[in-house]
Amino acid sequence: MNFLLRLAVLFGCLFLASCDGDPYSGFGCIAPESHPAVAHARSLTTKQLETIYSETQKLSNTLVPESYKAQFMKPEIPETLNFLSAELIRVYRSEGPYIILANCFDERIELRVSASGAPVKRITLSWAEPTNENPYATGSQVLWETNNDA
Repeated sequence: MNFLLRLAVLFGCLFLASCDGDPYSGFGCIAPESHPAVAHARSLTTKQLETIYSETQKLSNTLVPESYKAQFMKPEIPETLNFLSAELIRVYRSEGPYIILANCFDERIELRVSASGAPVKRITLSWAEPTNENPYATGSQVLWETNNDA
């Protein structure tokens, strides 16, 4: 019994240390619309959003023919996108790139970028908006869009 008590205390300490009072980081974090990364994304200028679109399309063009996706971690993200403070960028052959601004296990703050061949160039912000019926529901907002002719 003493072993189980010690184990419980150890896990409790680890849990408390990882949360450090910030609901937006660490174990058990959340990624709702009130997350600071949502406010940061909404504050991006049109020029920054255009840069996001063009730079992620360049990353998409780096996919080798045998690959269906590529992933770029913080150190690999181009310097031209440093203003995003992104954790990760993923590009897929079959769909547009997406950028993870904050990652809380199964909840994320993301920017989804339309694929280069889509009729509309678009960047959509999404966040977690779980309900009792659907714990994986998300909210979203289009931050930027223009015709692909432009």
